[in-house]
Amino acid sequence: MGRVSHYSADSPALHESALHALASADYALAYAPALALSEPHTLDEITAEWLTATLGNGVARAKLDELVVLDSHHGMTSRKKWRLQWNEAGKSAGLPASLFAKATPDIAYHRESIAVLHLHEAEANFYQILHPENPGLAPDAYYYKSYPGGRFLILLEDLTAKGCRPYWQADDCSVEHARAVTVTQARFHAKYWENDRLLGDLAWVRPRTKRFGWSWLRSSFREVRDAFLKQATEEVIVADAVDLLRTWDEHANATFEYWESKPHTVLHGDSHLGNTFSYPDGRAGYYDWQVMFSGYGLRDLSYFLLSALTNEDRIAHEKALFELYLETLAQGGVRLERAEAWNDYCLFAFDRWDAVIKEVVKGSYGHARSAQLRSLKTIQGCLLDNDVPGRLNHLIRHKLKY
Repeated sequence: MGRVSHYSADSPALHESALHALASADYALAYAPALALSEPHTLDEITAEWLTATLGNGVARAKLDELVVLDSHHGMTSRKKWRLQWNEAGKSAGLPASLFAKATPDIAYHRESIAVLHLHEAEANFYQILHPENPGLAPDAYYYKSYPGGRFLILLEDLTAKGCRPYWQADDCSVEHARAVTVTQARFHAKYWENDRLLGDLAWVRPRTKRFGWSWLRSSFREVRDAFLKQATEEVIVADAVDLLRTWDEHANATFEYWESKPHTVLHGDSHLGNTFSYPDGRAGYYDWQVMFSGYGLRDLSYFLLSALTNEDRIAHEKALFELYLETLAQGGVRLERAEAWNDYCLFAFDRWDAVIKEVVKGSYGHARSAQLRSLKTIQGCLLDNDVPGRLNHLIRHKLKY
């Protein structure tokens, strides 16, 4: 298969201008108090009658008698889990006894993020196109629709009802689960590695620097790095990492462009521990497919391990998990040069660092403080133990283009 070329024929300046104009429109729609939409897109619009019509469509005399809230929480999206009490016709037809819903967030800034980055569209596309090709990779979806301005609604199966364990950011991650997620990532990445479909029916899985809202996202990272350094204490950044963060801030945009030169596959994009789940037999899967983009597979691996492992576990198991990823890729027909791959894995620690810095500064994603502190310690351990300052300086001198 030939090397996939990503948007090489377009005019970079024209493309940037078009994305900026689209982001402005998305921003305005996100902050609109309401849109004239006829279908439900917020949690309070979901009723027993609507669920009867939606889930019970085609089942004669099925009726949802009771809708009971089991859990409700908010992060980037509004989320709720219900127990569904069907009448005998619904029970006999095997209609779901519980479900999990993700919907339009109440917080305008979160709608802005979703709208400008087109996150809701990405997840709807995942369930329409990629999920059928990868059974078991993600929860099954009963309903998925997206609208302008960050409005959307997705109804998913209740993973706990089938014995699965969803993880939260603050949960402890065993080495066994880390291995299972590593294998799941590598198998998925190998399936779409340098695949021509990335310029065909999967063209919506855009490269990072060509994705919707990239200029907005790039600016937001500059903003939060600066704010983080102004408020940082030894609790969140060790002294040896302060100058490194300043160097990263100076060269991040050129590094993002360098990463685009690497082989591309479909990335989950937000592959931290809190978006994973385990099956009773130990296999792992992912939910929250909103942040998908195309890029180098090692990015998802680094992002996951540096979110999931304590620094002590990283020291003990990081290399073995990296090797497991390469071995599983090779089983799927993808072979990487080990030293170069390890160098790239280490550099991707900056990507996870950016994400946690944004969590700390914005403080509105619903992630536990303990998880943020654990991840910061692990990230900075990776950066300093693996001589990432030296690796970044070498990249700046020899490979970056300005």
